[in-house]
Parts: sequence; C-alpha cells; structure tokens
Amino acid sequence: FQCIPGKEYNEVASLYLVDADVAIRQLFHFRETGLTDAPTFSSAAIFLFFVPYISLACIVYGIGIPSGLLVPSLLTGASFGRLFGHLLHMLDHTSGTFADSGTYSLMGAAAIMAGFSRMTISVTVILLEATGNMQYVLPLMVTVMAARFTGNLFNEGIYDATIHIKHYPLLEQEVPGVAERHEIVAGQAMTSAVKCLRPVERVGVVYDLLRYTSHGNFPIIDTAVSSILYGTTSRSMLCTLLDRRAFCHDKDGYSSDRFLESKRLLPLVQWETIERQYPEYPTIETIELQPGDRQRWIDLRPYANTAPYTINETASIQRTYRLFRTLGLRFLCVTNHHNQLVGIITRKDLLPQSLWETVMRGRNAHLG
Repeated sequence: FQCIPGKEYNEVASLYLVDADVAIRQLFHFRETGLTDAPTFSSAAIFLFFVPYISLACIVYGIGIPSGLLVPSLLTGASFGRLFGHLLHMLDHTSGTFADSGTYSLMGAAAIMAGFSRMTISVTVILLEATGNMQYVLPLMVTVMAARFTGNLFNEGIYDATIHIKHYPLLEQEVPGVAERHEIVAGQAMTSAVKCLRPVERVGVVYDLLRYTSHGNFPIIDTAVSSILYGTTSRSMLCTLLDRRAFCHDKDGYSSDRFLESKRLLPLVQWETIERQYPEYPTIETIELQPGDRQRWIDLRPYANTAPYTINETASIQRTYRLFRTLGLRFLCVTNHHNQLVGIITRKDLLPQSLWETVMRGRNAHLG
C-alpha cells in the first residue's frame, strides 16, 4: 500500500487484512492520540470498516459456514464504539472531558454483543478477562443491561430468532400461557393417526413404512391382545435390521398373530453388530430388497424398547409439557386406561401455536 516500513501504515488495511483478534486488540488498546496529536485510526477509516463489516456479518449469518457471531459482534462493536469516541472528542475539542476512544471501543463491543445475544453476566466476564482491569466492571454492567433492555423492547435475541426461523421445536422453560388459561388434556393435543408396527411384521410393510414416512420412531402394538402397546423401535434400528437381512421365510405357512406372539423367528442381529454401525446407520435409500423378501417376516421383539415413556390420555397438558422438558423427550406415547395406544405427542404438538390450534378445534367441535 505504498507505506514506508516501520514509519507508515494503512489504517483500513490494518483492520481488514489482519486476523479478527488482532483488529479487536488494536481497537481496544491503541490510544486515540499520540505525541503528535494524530489519531491512530481516523473516523473515515473506521467508518469504511464498520459499515461493510456489519453488513456482511448480517448477510452471512445463518448460512452453512463456520463463521460464528461472537468475534464479528465484538469487532463491529469495537469499531462502532471507537467511532462514537471520535465524535465525542470532536465535540469536546480535546479538552479532556471524555475517556480515550479505546474505552468507548470496549463499551461498544459489550453493547453490540449483549444486544445480539441478550447475555449479561457472561459478556461482562468475557470482556473483563480480555482487559484485565476491574475498574471497568460498573461501566460494562450498565452498558450490557442497557443494551439488553433496549433490545427486548423491539424483538428477541438473535439466537432465539434463529430457532424460530429454522422452525426448531424448542420448548421454553415455562408452560405456554394458552395451556394455563385453558383446560387441555393430552388426548386433545396428540396425533391420533399413528404409524404402527406389529411385534413380528412383514418385511414389505417395514420397508414401505420407512420409505414413505420420515418419522424417527415407531410404536409397536400387539394386535393379538387388543392393540396393547408393546414398545417402540427407532428408524435407525429398522434400517439396520433390513440392511443385515434379519428376517426369514414363513416356511410352515404360519401367519396368525397367535403364532407371531408365541414364537421367535431367526436369524437375529447381535447388539454388538448394531453398536458398531453408530453413528453411520444405513438409510432406507441405500437398502434394496431381493425378490421374495417382501413376504418374509422380521422379528422386532428383541430390539424393541418395551418400557417407553407413556402418558394417559386424560393427563393435563401441563404435566405432559413438564415431562417433555424434564426428560428431554422427542415423542411420548399416549395410552388409555387399558394401555392401548391411542396417539402420540411430539414437541411440535406442545408449541404455543399448536396448543392454540387445539383449543380452537375444541371450540369448533363444541359449536358443531
């Protein structure tokens, strides 16, 4: 950049063409004026860095690259804070009323980071560790709390907003207000159209179920005993059994539910073999059945979770919600008083919008 080594430097290049941690350190620690009263970074240089950088940070956030948000928020906040310090110094006419621009750079980094993430104590501790000066505790706390309260007036934090944009079924700590205001039971919020399997099932039925659905788990019901809930099995388990061809012929012509309940079919895949597949389990797209495989039987009983978490259809939605939150469940089988499967509840069924739709369905049914 046509600079004399050791005597000159390019202000904009010193921010753009260095690592982010080096640029943050420069904005934090380089003093506003030197012996010749010349600023380390001019207002124009910081402005040319701040506007494109924060624009690019907003555009690329959320795409599938490991860019992160911590360092960009610190760097944009540091540049904005230093730019604000320049403005105060120009208004003060170098009379020494305001602190050095590096201090305002630190406060700007705290404000932007707290405004993005709505974190308070952790931001204060991170920046105190970066400076090593305890005299900034009070200014940092005031700045962080002001940024948090100001951001909450307009919207939620960027991480919470990303969860909603990506449609992740995150359950908040508190039960949704619609569940507190209305009496909702598990039987009203559940999905009754459940894809089920028998303890011993045809290979073709299992293959088609995996092929045309995207569910991660499937209930197993015992049709020989009034559709009693036998257990559950996962999608990865079923794909592994199909890939390992853990099924056999119906050689003797037995196909009744009574026979399937009383006799275990072979061959079986050992648990050690299944564990070795983790985490790269086969997918249904990579499995091809041989001619005649669809009419064979696959025994799911040795691989079923015979003690799944269940809840009665008359249980309150508050209890169901807390059960999901406490145990970190992804689904919950709903049974009646006879332990017969009547439905299934997932995280999406417990979101506020889903619960409100449940309330509206109940009102419409009552009006009808």
